[in-house]
Amino acid sequence: MRGRDVWGVDKAFPGTLHGRIGCINCHKGKNADNVAEAHKGLVKDPSAADGGVCGQCHAGITSTYKNAMHYRLTGIRDIVNTIIEPHKLQDTLLPAAFKLDCNNCHATCGSCHVAWPIVAKGGLLARHMFQKNPPMEKTCYACHGSRYAGEYMGLLGPYADVHYEKYQMVCTDCHKGDFLHNTRPADAKRFYAVRTPMCENCHPNAVPGKSNIPMHNAHKKNELACTVCHATEYFNCTNCHVSLDVKEPGKITVIFPAGPLETFKIGRNYDRSRYNPYAYDLVRHTPMLKNSLASFRYFQYVLTGKPGPEDLISNYNALPTWNSASVHTIRLRTPQNRTCNSCHGHKELFLTKSDLNPVEPTANLKIIVTSVPPPVGRR
Repeated sequence: MRGRDVWGVDKAFPGTLHGRIGCINCHKGKNADNVAEAHKGLVKDPSAADGGVCGQCHAGITSTYKNAMHYRLTGIRDIVNTIIEPHKLQDTLLPAAFKLDCNNCHATCGSCHVAWPIVAKGGLLARHMFQKNPPMEKTCYACHGSRYAGEYMGLLGPYADVHYEKYQMVCTDCHKGDFLHNTRPADAKRFYAVRTPMCENCHPNAVPGKSNIPMHNAHKKNELACTVCHATEYFNCTNCHVSLDVKEPGKITVIFPAGPLETFKIGRNYDRSRYNPYAYDLVRHTPMLKNSLASFRYFQYVLTGKPGPEDLISNYNALPTWNSASVHTIRLRTPQNRTCNSCHGHKELFLTKSDLNPVEPTANLKIIVTSVPPPVGRR
């Protein structure tokens, strides 16, 4: 990346609304000709602390965003808090790991509207020109590229999503700022319970019982997620052993080796809610094993002089490692929706007990389909 793209400012920026505010009013530092002197006390991301200076003019947004899931990563924290019970986060190295890795996807106002997210290790999006709608390829993809954005744009898997391929829709066409800036209900801890866009918002005539397409009326309302019939294969990850690598004193790297694979599995919905009401949904595998954080005990001893919990993931069986998936590989016609019997009777399309790894959580038994629907017209 060229230097001017990392730190350069567009010559038109001073004449914009944000440009007229002045550099030091947001970034601090000093109004001096000497570079070193001018940058004393510089604040790289003035929006980092609960919206920071953005709240001075956009208080209505920052007042909700400072507690939003997109900013707080509450979904990840809730899962981790659950599987390490009765241990407490503050008694482990996990808060440090969050700071080292997870927080790189923690989205401040600036990391969507001014600069690339930290994890992308880039610079300014458009030489400091503020972007009302964050550019999908630089912002959304930087954090969500391994799943949603990569699938959606056809960079993972054989097809792009029809909404992108045919209509060039971007993430914010569905995921409006109102959803991203304000998590509702406020007490939601995981995204399955959060108010989100639903297919029927744009396709009301596809709702079972209201559709002129017979196959849409074949199942009861909220029995099948739309993706079960309209998504294609998507990515999963397996066998992820998270560890810390200390090559130099004071410098720690988080390592995430994993084996990705494409799959398509229908499972029971473990996280049914108002905004995820379906009894059956596509499920995606979470790459977590009981010994995934085993190295934290050793490194906690190295760094603090006291070993961490011997069995950090002590509540491993509490949550499944197969979960309802927000698949972004939508197509009008898919192999499984050609006929009813393209799905019915095909055990390979369903998550069954034989698909489970016996060393993974017993909670996975809540996800599996115990009785694969037989072919239509046969007994």
